[in-house]
Amino acid sequence: MNFSVRFLSLSMIFGALLAFSSCDKDDDPGQVITTGKITGTITMQNNDIWATWVDSGEVQVTIFPEFSLNPPAGWGTIDDELLGPGVPGGTFAIGAPYNSQNPIILEYNPASNLYTYELEVDPGTYSALAVGFRHDFENDASRKTATLGVHWDNPTGVSHGVWIKRPGQNGFVTTINENPPEPITIQAGDELILDITCDFSFVNRWF
Repeated sequence: MNFSVRFLSLSMIFGALLAFSSCDKDDDPGQVITTGKITGTITMQNNDIWATWVDSGEVQVTIFPEFSLNPPAGWGTIDDELLGPGVPGGTFAIGAPYNSQNPIILEYNPASNLYTYELEVDPGTYSALAVGFRHDFENDASRKTATLGVHWDNPTGVSHGVWIKRPGQNGFVTTINENPPEPITIQAGDELILDITCDFSFVNRWF
């Protein structure tokens, strides 16, 4: 083998080693993990009702930031008239959810009422993990999304997570009052499994 052939062979081996090293870098056990992962199964009660709504909007899985009133963000309890004179309080989401620009979209499956999801999030505290039907043709921002279910302290039970009131003759009247979402705290490297049970029939009550 002459020098030029030997040099070419050594170059090819060296290049292959570099490529292997580069591919293996992502699996380096010393790599610093900066995010956490949340996965789970969503059980959809009355899944068949979804079939009549598939052309009206989409089902989204969304996580909300830690609750705050200044600036308004997250999912929490708000006092009556805090948002303005005559505006009822309650428990619901305010401000944009954490991944509102890139929510997980679930596709309707007539053969099963079980759906899976996976979220990669920054370390921190989150006020709610919710599944909602976002209506394409509803213009009222406060009614645009019907919460089908939230993560709370009973993964096999349904809670829509909201306490909703309306003005009445003698003050504010409660129309819906359900268990609030469970706050979630996650650290870098954590892998949480959070299952949620939802009820699609809530869209008929909400819209």
